[in-house]
Amino acid sequence: MTNVEVTGPAVPRFSRREIAEFARRVLIALRVDDDIHEVSIAIVDDDAMRTLNRKFRKKNKTTDVLTFPADDSDADPNAKGRPLGDIVISIDQARRQATDQKHSLATEVRYLILHGILHALGYDHETDAGEMNALEVDVRSVVGLE
Repeated sequence: MTNVEVTGPAVPRFSRREIAEFARRVLIALRVDDDIHEVSIAIVDDDAMRTLNRKFRKKNKTTDVLTFPADDSDADPNAKGRPLGDIVISIDQARRQATDQKHSLATEVRYLILHGILHALGYDHETDAGEMNALEVDVRSVVGLE
């Protein structure tokens, strides 16, 4: 089973255990759960996200989710599978998006976890021809996010 570490402030009505279980369900839906032994999900505020976005993407503004795929050279050669990487979610931006989309904050965080996992697996909606978006829609259906 994939180890999912969740850090940061609590998400109302979406416990750390539920966050970890949801991430595992996404990995199972993507059929990569046996390949991944570890993933980190950090919940941060807008200030921390802005700092990360400025440092790593040269954009001085907040964003909803940033993904930092694991470097395969850091992988434990004795571990079954590989680490996925780090997914960072701005709780403040997620809250605004949830309000705009008229769904719960917990639902929005689920969308962002799925989106972050796809990025960690190498998908990029900014450069592909719609493959990531199509896969995201398919996985939403499988994990109950409509």
